[in-house]
Amino acid sequence: MPSSPSRLSPRARWRPIALVALFVAGSLVAACGSAAPASFDPSTACNGAGRQQMKGAYPALEARIPAQIDGKPAASRDSGRFCARETLGSVYDAGVTEVHFGGGIWDLGGGFLQLGAFAGSGLTPAMFAEEYRRGAQAAKSTQGVKATTLQVDGRPAWRIDLATDSSRQAIVVWGSADGAAVQVVVAADVDETVLQDALAAYP
Repeated sequence: MPSSPSRLSPRARWRPIALVALFVAGSLVAACGSAAPASFDPSTACNGAGRQQMKGAYPALEARIPAQIDGKPAASRDSGRFCARETLGSVYDAGVTEVHFGGGIWDLGGGFLQLGAFAGSGLTPAMFAEEYRRGAQAAKSTQGVKATTLQVDGRPAWRIDLATDSSRQAIVVWGSADGAAVQVVVAADVDETVLQDALAAYP
């Protein structure tokens, strides 16, 4: 577990996005729900589970995550699915009741990156970005939440910048080149050049 509530352990996992933007309240397996099961059968239904996660669950989504950032491999990489309103928030309310994901986490020695690829029937980047914005604004620890639009590789993108008492963070959401996934980069306490390198690293 991280010592600071605004830092992310390299071993942490994707947290229910309805509760806060990814880095805002610390470890992705901390409070606001129990940890995901250590293993599950991705070919079966969720059977009431809000979140399930393990390495190799959805190899195609894990493969969408860049192999390296700034010459460094991810400290951890796995995949899973969200299957409930508690983990999907307004995305679930919009009719997207199951979202699969692949993700990787980089510990950059003073800062962190978390990269993800998400897929679900009806899921759009705009929908996902709005849920991150809502989560960031709802979190008591955040200050100065600012949402802007931009382009990444010529495609529409959404960026949420925010701060906590001890961290500055940015979330960028946009669609993959083939339109099959929503891509997300979450950065905490890294230079803008590192964030831009992470955006450019997606295939």
